[in-house]
Amino acid sequence: MKATREDEARKLRKVDDDEKAEERRIKGEKEKREKRDTQLKGMSADEQRKFLDKERERDNKRMQKKRVTKG
Repeated sequence: MKATREDEARKLRKVDDDEKAEERRIKGEKEKREKRDTQLKGMSADEQRKFLDKERERDNKRMQKKRVTKG
């Protein structure tokens, strides 16, 4: 009986921790997006284009790396 109760408590704690981690991740992503948007608004058109090109290249490299490690 005690073991069952402890297992259930452990499961509930794990679910709670997972939810909190998800909330922190979402909050971090939102802050990054807002910072990026603010940074882009302060740039000229050419600077924005260069910034977005670099960002796209970085994303492509990450995707290629993921494909290589999975395959």
